[in-house]
Amino acid sequence: MKYLISLIFILLTGGHLIFAQTYQKDSKNFRFFNRTELFYSFGLNDTYPGDKINALHIKTILGTANEKIGFGFGVENSSFRSANGFNGSSFNTIAFSGNVHYLVKPISDDGINFFVKGSLGYAPRIFYGYDRGLNMEAATGLMITNKRKRKYFLEGLYNYQQFDQFNSNNKPEVKSIGLGIGSWF
Repeated sequence: MKYLISLIFILLTGGHLIFAQTYQKDSKNFRFFNRTELFYSFGLNDTYPGDKINALHIKTILGTANEKIGFGFGVENSSFRSANGFNGSSFNTIAFSGNVHYLVKPISDDGINFFVKGSLGYAPRIFYGYDRGLNMEAATGLMITNKRKRKYFLEGLYNYQQFDQFNSNNKPEVKSIGLGIGSWF
């Protein structure tokens, strides 16, 4: 699994470097972006028998993009809790991910815009009480621009998180769908 994640990271980085070489002559087409998002997801599967898990995610992505396509590096803090209340499962993660997005219209357009985005990453065990594991995300959404030219978005997403248990071969999985909001600068 670690080799798969390493391979994907190398491919994302290589694609990013190729993308950078293509647009280095015209710096207006290649610029920095920051996307910050908050989303809540509802569990689709039983992680443990009779136990669906919901999650709250806070994520920020830093990267580079042209008018429609962008690549970035993300950091996400997630809190997974049982939908059954206090007696169920509880997981926390800090994940690092490679992210890609595509906009239907150029980002410089002030009208309503649609986007698709995806990410693939891994949550290492950084602090005591945090869990590790693979995570993936796919989303689509609507971006709006206010009068001050700030961009905000609403998204619907699918999230997958796998947890590597320390003392066993058991790898619980959380598959969920959710809604999110955020800002895009």
